[in-house]
Amino acid sequence: MAESNYFFSSSPSQTSGGRAEASQEQNMNSQSVQADISRSLDQSAILTVYPETSAGGGNSGGNDYGISLPVAPPDSAPVAPLPPTSPTPSVPSFPAPSPGRPIFPNLPGSGSTFSETRFLVAATNNFPLRLSVDSSVYDTAARFGTVTGHGFVTDGFHTVTVRRANDLRAILFQKSFPFRAGEKTTLAVVDSGQGGMDVIQVSDSGCRNLAAGSGCYRVANMSFDGSSYNVLLDGSGTIFRNVGYTAVTPFKQAMQGSYLFSITSASCCRSFQELPIIAIGILGSGAAVSTPLLTVPVEIQAGKSYTTYLIGNNWSDFSLRAVTLES
Repeated sequence: MAESNYFFSSSPSQTSGGRAEASQEQNMNSQSVQADISRSLDQSAILTVYPETSAGGGNSGGNDYGISLPVAPPDSAPVAPLPPTSPTPSVPSFPAPSPGRPIFPNLPGSGSTFSETRFLVAATNNFPLRLSVDSSVYDTAARFGTVTGHGFVTDGFHTVTVRRANDLRAILFQKSFPFRAGEKTTLAVVDSGQGGMDVIQVSDSGCRNLAAGSGCYRVANMSFDGSSYNVLLDGSGTIFRNVGYTAVTPFKQAMQGSYLFSITSASCCRSFQELPIIAIGILGSGAAVSTPLLTVPVEIQAGKSYTTYLIGNNWSDFSLRAVTLES
């Protein structure tokens, strides 16, 4: 049998001293553990503290990351920006149309962007016409000799349309014309050589830099295809010669006063020289016409321009006649 050795402390003094040492060691261990726990708690309680703002209190910008944010001034509320101020709209003023038949033109804006135009019916048809520029209607029942009032047209190209008044689907003429800002024009509706209708645009820009006491005068032939006329001033001579169909003569200076012009065929009273100026008593051929086709009285005022339109013919109910208009 193997021998087992067991050791037992048999001294009472040694047992008491060991217990004291064990108790002291336990106290030291307990204090060490408490110190470790205290240090751990102190470290876990450490938080990052950001400097206070000048406004007082809180971290910088009031967030958790130390980012500087804009701070509103004390005792103020945020104000939304005001919308931009728009100018007060104004309604432009414009001159009233010339006296005459009622028309429905485009409204004008300013003289620098609008033109003015009117119609003259020289076509020898027996039915009424509807006259328009784009959607603006100038007359709904125009006949031979009708002159409409002026209407306003914007600068640029616009469509001129002539229809039968009692059948709007029957378009007798339609064409685009240029209109220039600040210019006046007359749209003459005439008989075409092919038996239909045509429109002749006539500029009404009168004379400039007129001498004191004088105006301007010219003649336009809108009668019939193949016609040609001379215009004479009794006792003075020829004012215009060989004025063909749809032709418009240049303006001539005319002294203020009352005149009686004679219209003859181009084959009558041939003259190779025209008077440069229109005046009563001016020296010329002095020839008088005994049987003119037409006589035209015209009153010319200083500073104004006039156009005599010859319309009609010699074989229909619409006989040759003159319509004098101020430009």
